[in-house]
Amino acid sequence: MKPFFLASALLTPLLAAELELSSPDAQLKLTVRTDEAGAPRYTLSRAGSVVLRESKLGLVRADADFSKGLEMDGEPGISKVTDDYQIATAKRRSNHYEANRASLRFKNAGGQKLDIIFQLSNDGLGFRYHFPETDKTVRKLASEATTFHFPENTKAWLQPMSQAKTGWEETNPSYEEYHEQDIPVGTPSPTGAGWVYPALFRTGENWVLISEAAPQRGYCNTRLAHESPDGEYGVAFADPRETVFGGPAHPESTLPWTTPWRVVVVGSLKTVTESMLGVDLADKPAPGAKPAAPGIASWSWPLLGDASCNYDTQKRFIDYAAEMGWRYTLIDAMWDKQIGDAKMKELVRHAARKNVEILVWLNSAGDWNGTYQTPKDTLLTKAKREETFKRLKDMGISGVKIDFFPGDGQSVVNYQLDILEDQQTGRAHQPDPLLKEQRR
Repeated sequence: MKPFFLASALLTPLLAAELELSSPDAQLKLTVRTDEAGAPRYTLSRAGSVVLRESKLGLVRADADFSKGLEMDGEPGISKVTDDYQIATAKRRSNHYEANRASLRFKNAGGQKLDIIFQLSNDGLGFRYHFPETDKTVRKLASEATTFHFPENTKAWLQPMSQAKTGWEETNPSYEEYHEQDIPVGTPSPTGAGWVYPALFRTGENWVLISEAAPQRGYCNTRLAHESPDGEYGVAFADPRETVFGGPAHPESTLPWTTPWRVVVVGSLKTVTESMLGVDLADKPAPGAKPAAPGIASWSWPLLGDASCNYDTQKRFIDYAAEMGWRYTLIDAMWDKQIGDAKMKELVRHAARKNVEILVWLNSAGDWNGTYQTPKDTLLTKAKREETFKRLKDMGISGVKIDFFPGDGQSVVNYQLDILEDQQTGRAHQPDPLLKEQRR
């Protein structure tokens, strides 16, 4: 039996279509349809039990509505997806991904097109949106219609999103709020700012984790909305204040335009805990990318604060890392002033003799918060980033920890991707030959 079928019937002037897609093991089933108003909807079940009641799909652009008044445009594209990859910085090094994929094209009354792409694997669902047309005009999204509608009596484990520009030196959101545990779905966020990903739910015997994957330059990071009437959680955009350099908070782009994946991991608690679905759906690394080697770090700051970032204390923490068989020592804020480049080079040499590598802290912040810790303002332009990464490479530093981003706006995502790309092109440091692969 094929794992999917398509049936369509004409309703009023719109085409009401229904698609059923099963996971490779046939335990998960996705149903997608358009209702009488031409609004796309989906449901998700596992082994016959409803995991998500009928939930909404679609996007609303400033110039066009793709959440209703839609009709199917042609037959869906159906295919199988497989991928085998290795990754050293996640739950599992060797991974095999297999999913059934369906791409549905919709058009609105004006003939404008939207693709919704679904991939259903044994551990969950990924879906994303794509505007396939080509146009150099910048389009803006007013909202995303996506929802996750849970059955009654579902319980949730959720971290509230903090209000932007609050907290110490206006550094929120810092994603450090206390989780609400085992709460009924539909409970409003206590901060009024929504809920952070990943968001965990239990409905009957099924556990569900909601997140997103593959952040794009044309999109902001999102969160679950503050209110969820009847257990229906919507996708909310970043707070308008979560921006850098006067750039956009909400999604805008020329066409074609692809969104990040919406990720729904489903199964037992073991399945949810061990799932690699977010990585399975992630974009492939750029050719020549050199990911940092994984490893444990000694770190003075959590116990001793900024004052501990001095030569003598860090030398002790390097010795501690060596004694424990750990790969790294992380030297945190104020190292540039309290240690300096010359003494940092001495620490790097001392660490190499101990089979330890050095990571250093950098402040991402421009004028979007009041933080004072340095090194600061070293990443704000491409020229400064290239200079900074070359300097750190020449010192023998193996990696960086970057702090105090102002949230999830599209311009922040762009800034983070700029840093990652410039770090990769400027990151040519190889560990000292004294370093050996004999760490715990």
